[in-house]
Amino acid sequence: MSHRKFSAPRHGSMGFAPKRRARGIRGRVKAFPKDDQKKPIHLTAFLAFKAGMTHVVACIGAWHPARVSIFVARAGQKGFFHRTELNKKVYRIGKGVLQDGKMGPKTNAMTAADLTEKAITPMGGFKHYGEVNHDYVMLKGCVMGPRKRVITIRKSLLTQTKRAALEKINLKFIDTSSKFGHGRFQTGAEKAAFMGPLKKDKIKPKA
Repeated sequence: MSHRKFSAPRHGSMGFAPKRRARGIRGRVKAFPKDDQKKPIHLTAFLAFKAGMTHVVACIGAWHPARVSIFVARAGQKGFFHRTELNKKVYRIGKGVLQDGKMGPKTNAMTAADLTEKAITPMGGFKHYGEVNHDYVMLKGCVMGPRKRVITIRKSLLTQTKRAALEKINLKFIDTSSKFGHGRFQTGAEKAAFMGPLKKDKIKPKA
């Protein structure tokens, strides 16, 4: 049994602690931004699946569970489905290579400065996820939860006025090298040109 100082601290309100349980694994949007009827029809909130990240750094504080703060959301404990982040920077909203049930050209990771024809999926696929063939959203920073977690994304309720939020995004390069180990090639053609013919390419598949 935990000590009372963890469940009823002297300072701070428990009203701001994450909730204990949720009915399902999918989040619900309970508030929407003010609608502007002059703008064309657009989404203000939707559900997406987390594919992967480049770097992951996580720490819950103390090493022993009895010493972890009550305000830290953990799996199976308070806040498992109620972790919220605000003002995430959107780097790109791209179309998938799969359109109308057919695979199109894999060029949705190209930029004005990088004209290499490549898809957003890195070589070997995203770790513990696979390939991303549908429309995608690229965000700055980390996204909570493991791979394949359903993430609820909503348009900001407040009007952004900070310079960092109003700056224009000019994406010049998207790294599509392998996330398994130290990837150095952006595409399969680049790897084949550097490595030359390999033994596995000469072996004919058995009928």
